[in-house]
Amino acid sequence: MFLSATTQQKYVDVYNAMLINQRAYENGLEDLNMAITANIEEFKHTAPRMPIGSLLDETDTRNRDGSITNVIGININKEFMPSVANLSTTDLTKYKIIQKKQFAASFMHVMRDEKVPFGLYHKDEPCIISPAYPVFQVKSDDVVAEYLILWINRAESDRYAWFISDSSVRGGLEMSRFYEIMIPLPAIEKQQAVVNFYNARHLIHKNIGTLGNMLKEICPILIKGSLEEASAQNS
Repeated sequence: MFLSATTQQKYVDVYNAMLINQRAYENGLEDLNMAITANIEEFKHTAPRMPIGSLLDETDTRNRDGSITNVIGININKEFMPSVANLSTTDLTKYKIIQKKQFAASFMHVMRDEKVPFGLYHKDEPCIISPAYPVFQVKSDDVVAEYLILWINRAESDRYAWFISDSSVRGGLEMSRFYEIMIPLPAIEKQQAVVNFYNARHLIHKNIGTLGNMLKEICPILIKGSLEEASAQNS
C-alpha cells in the first residue's frame, strides 16, 4: 500500500505540531522554576522570619457521619494519592476530613526518607485521610497557603527537617520541632506574586500531562487515518 510523500508529511506535521507545543510548555516550566527559586532566595535573605507554628493551626474534623468515602494519602513526593490500604473493614468515621487549601503531613519516617511528606490539598471536593496524619490550615489572611507549601517543600527544608528528626528506629519528626521551623514571611503582595508563578507551574504540569496522553492516543489514530487515505488513493 503506497502513501504519497505529501500525505505522509501531512500526518507528520500534525504529530510534530503537538511535540512543539509540549516542548514549549516544558520550556515555560523551566522558566517558572527559575523565577520561583529566585524569589524564594530573595525572601530568605530579606524577609522577617516566623516559626511555622505561629502560622498554622492544626484541625481535627472527623468524618463522623461516614458521608465521605474518598480516602487519600500523601506520598514521599508530597503528592496526594488514592489510598492503597485495604479499607473493607476500616471505620471511616474516625478518619479526618481535609478541605481545599488545607495541609496534611506525615512526620513518622522523616529521617529514613530524608523528606517531609507535606502537601496542600487543591480540590473543591473534601476527602478523608488517616487519623495518623495531622491536618493544618493557615491562621490568617496574612499568609498565603501556596507560599507556605513552596517553602516547606524545598530540598533545603527537607534537609533541615531530617537534621532535627529524632534518632529512634522510625526517625520521626516531632510536631513541636516542626513548629519551630522558621519561615521568611514577606508582605502578602510578594507572597502572592510568587504564588502566581506556582499556580502557573501547576497548570503547565497539568497541560504537559494532557499533551503527553494526547500524543499516545493520537499515534494509532494518525496511522489508521494514513492507511485509510492510502487505501482510497490506491483504489
